[in-house]
Amino acid sequence: MIIAGFVFAACDKKDDTEPQQEPSEQTNPSEPVLRFDTTSVNQEALTESFDGDFAFNIVKQLNTAIDGNFLLSPVSVELAFAMLANGADGNSRQQILNAFGYGSKSIDDLNNRCRAVISEWYKLNSQYASQSEELIQYGESQQPQTIETANAIWTDRRAPLFEEYISLCNRSFDAEAATLNFANKDSSLAVMNGWCNQKTHGLIPKMLNEDDIDENTITVLANALYFKADWLFQFEKDATIKADFTSANGYVSQVDMMHQQQQFRYVRTENFAMAELPYNGTTCMDVILPDSGISVSQCIEQLSQVRFAAAIEKMLMKELLVSLPKFDLDFNHQLVEIMKQLGIVDVFDSEKADLSKMGGGYDDAYVNKAFQLSRIKVEESGTEAAAVTAVVVAEKAVMPGEAIEFNVNRPFAYIIRDKQTNTILFVGKVESLN
Repeated sequence: MIIAGFVFAACDKKDDTEPQQEPSEQTNPSEPVLRFDTTSVNQEALTESFDGDFAFNIVKQLNTAIDGNFLLSPVSVELAFAMLANGADGNSRQQILNAFGYGSKSIDDLNNRCRAVISEWYKLNSQYASQSEELIQYGESQQPQTIETANAIWTDRRAPLFEEYISLCNRSFDAEAATLNFANKDSSLAVMNGWCNQKTHGLIPKMLNEDDIDENTITVLANALYFKADWLFQFEKDATIKADFTSANGYVSQVDMMHQQQQFRYVRTENFAMAELPYNGTTCMDVILPDSGISVSQCIEQLSQVRFAAAIEKMLMKELLVSLPKFDLDFNHQLVEIMKQLGIVDVFDSEKADLSKMGGGYDDAYVNKAFQLSRIKVEESGTEAAAVTAVVVAEKAVMPGEAIEFNVNRPFAYIIRDKQTNTILFVGKVESLN
């Protein structure tokens, strides 16, 4: 699951605002509620790319900034900043649209795409839930995929949001709204971190620390995404053995290496080989294994939407002898400078940020923190992953033949994507394993 939060600090003039009611159990957005009619969604929105080159552009920026392993959920950042864009105006909004490849389109086009993707995931989850019950009934252990997404808006009682903005986020992102008293820090953090823990199924216990909110905090926006899926062709646990993994710095470690021989879609490019490992559903993991003498960072730098799509188009069914390490990794990445490099600048500038469409007292709000927490577990049965993106906003102040060996015993990259919605869920780089 992926979560993105935006925290807005209050202006002095808001101190006299008439307090709203304390949140009740009915307004707490911890319970999933289907907020829009999935049958009325424009399905044509699913045929176009969600993010243009944004997914690869942000990964390239992170690849440059991070020396070593990383995991990022581009769609988490996209959904979070899409909600922010609806509360922004002028250049603050346009820069977000430009970064997402919607520069020549409107905010409605972006909202329609978000709504279509969320709606499709709801329908797929409902479909696979029925299948899961049947599989359990017949004693089958393999389970279909789960892609869960949730959005929430927590606002301080001193600074109400525009009803129009809340309604818009409700229609486009299935966002629920609740009122908190941020002056009571422990209570507010308990609600938001409890929501985070629930939506990530415990993979990420909390998204905010005590220093992330203070007496000036007025709003937190959150988007959560959680992914879990069994492999379509599972690895036998008995085939997992200790094997060498050579890290980028040349260090050789012993890891639990999974093995299987099976037909998979496969392609060789000029600098790397890529295998598509399907999950039981509409998703897959594309494992990118660089050629000898080519670093995984170099491969990532060469990726783009066009090049990745071309590589997928050239894939053919091949008999592969796959060796893939088990791993359980978690990360914390700062995003402000990375987003600035992608052209989203004004929302981070206290003099230029325009978030006036969120509420009557948000003219002086700007983003002063942005980071993403993420975790991924890859094992014989399948994959589980989640991410939390937090943004803090403050006041101004084919036939089988001879098997091809695909031995992932050195640095590699991987992309988890949903083929149904043409959406990249996670992108990761593994340079070292212990």
